[in-house]
Amino acid sequence: MRSDCGAIPSGFTKEQADRAEVMEAALLAEPAEARTRASAAAGCRVYWPAPYEVCGAIREKYDELGGPTSFLLYPASEELTNPDGQGRRSVFQNGPIYWSADSGAHPVANHFFAAWQRNGWEAGPLGYPTSDEIVNPDNVGRRQYFQGGTIYWHLNEAYYVTGAIRDKWGETGWEGGPLGYPAGDEIRLPDGRGRMNRFEHGVVYWSPDTGAHPVTGTVLDQWSGAGHEASAYGYPTADPVTHPGGVQEQQFQHDLVYSSGVTVPVAPGVSFSLGVPSAGRLQPATVTDGVVLHGPGFDARFRRVADDGSFEVSLVRLDGSAPTSVDVLLGAPADHTLRATAQRVELVDPAGAVVAGVGLPPGFDSTGAAVPVRASLDGNRLRLQLGDATAYPIAFPAIAARGDALDQWWSTGVQQRSVCESEPYDCYRVRNARGPAFNLSKAAFPEATETDDNRIDAARHCLWNGLMTEGANRGFAERMAAAHERDGQANPDWTRNAQLMDEYNNRTGVQVGLRNEGSPAAIESTCLRYGQEARIVPEPESIDLTNPYGTDLIALRHP
Repeated sequence: MRSDCGAIPSGFTKEQADRAEVMEAALLAEPAEARTRASAAAGCRVYWPAPYEVCGAIREKYDELGGPTSFLLYPASEELTNPDGQGRRSVFQNGPIYWSADSGAHPVANHFFAAWQRNGWEAGPLGYPTSDEIVNPDNVGRRQYFQGGTIYWHLNEAYYVTGAIRDKWGETGWEGGPLGYPAGDEIRLPDGRGRMNRFEHGVVYWSPDTGAHPVTGTVLDQWSGAGHEASAYGYPTADPVTHPGGVQEQQFQHDLVYSSGVTVPVAPGVSFSLGVPSAGRLQPATVTDGVVLHGPGFDARFRRVADDGSFEVSLVRLDGSAPTSVDVLLGAPADHTLRATAQRVELVDPAGAVVAGVGLPPGFDSTGAAVPVRASLDGNRLRLQLGDATAYPIAFPAIAARGDALDQWWSTGVQQRSVCESEPYDCYRVRNARGPAFNLSKAAFPEATETDDNRIDAARHCLWNGLMTEGANRGFAERMAAAHERDGQANPDWTRNAQLMDEYNNRTGVQVGLRNEGSPAAIESTCLRYGQEARIVPEPESIDLTNPYGTDLIALRHP
């Protein structure tokens, strides 16, 4: 026997090898006219030392791939009849080859086999394979065609796409388009009618009434937070449209959704976004550092105000035709939650930390008088009931910011908001002074870090108080700065020395604002120079904290 003369390949016993050799001899001795099988074609072969016959079209495909030297390795079963009574399969060490009269013979292996098995093999929606694995144009992923769809493999994951969803994905550029590779199999939706597939960078939803359409980016965040197709918006009825400035627009069954494209980053790949649903079409336009959505009698304005991702969202009633209520959709990651407080809506991560939020807006008419506004949160929809006045335009501004900056803004910090509500005119005039203070101080000291009590923080407080003093008045700046420090005490990193440093530098900022009234540029240059020359005072109580002259800044340390 051959097993007595040479090594037997790993995985086989001498008994199996000898039986395979006997089977080979029997096949060679069988008359040609008797060599028929129930499979697609006559002709079987045994591949020593595997004691199994491989026959017909399955054998032809196996030989074409390289037989035992292919990725399938050796046969591991006889030819088997599939449960449908029509197709056949032979199992090999690394996967099977399946055959049917309509589809031919093709191997299904590794992740492709797992995905096919997960969906019911040939009895499931995919049916039989109609091709071998094919390398995708990116030379990374692979695909395999089946009677009812296609399985795509990428980064050790394989999922199937079929029907109208596959066609729509193809329109977008397949895996090379904005959606990327499939990230899940097709799912039947709870209503029993629709279907969806997840992709790396979005989803495609289909229903018989609406067709197939992708939903991506921040519109997806906002729509999914509302409840997907079961929400008040229903299924998408059109593909998304991107406008200048990054505004996304998409039509759903019951409303348009506009996402501003301005987001607050809260973690790598995670952001907090705001959008506006509308029964009618809005007109997006770009403005400095942001975008505006023009509607009938109102504007929704989104403008970045600081390099930490903070931005102002303002709803503006332009005239009496403006709606009395506007909804804002909040986009958040699926594992985060939203909660409302008296002054803001907070985004809370799975660990319970507040990582972002948006203030509930106060209202100001064109004279600076306060205008009432009521807010309610339902899921991820913030409904704002906007008060009225005779002096148009009426602005309802708020700040959206990261969690570590929420208490630093007038619309989100509890104490600062109270000052604004008491002094709306001055608050509205200087509401965004923190933005340039943050940006200029950070840019001036690139070697420093935001968390150090150093020159960045010293210059920032000087700039903020100087710009508030110049834009409003000394008393307002001092009251707002005091409120800011009270808000800051809620920060877990708060220390008394840091507060004393801030209070000293706030007084300098007020003095710089008084000395440079009418010249914001002079305030900026003076505070940045003072920041460069800041004294290191690790124990502020060791100096005169009344700061009577306001001609310097202090820091607890330098980087």
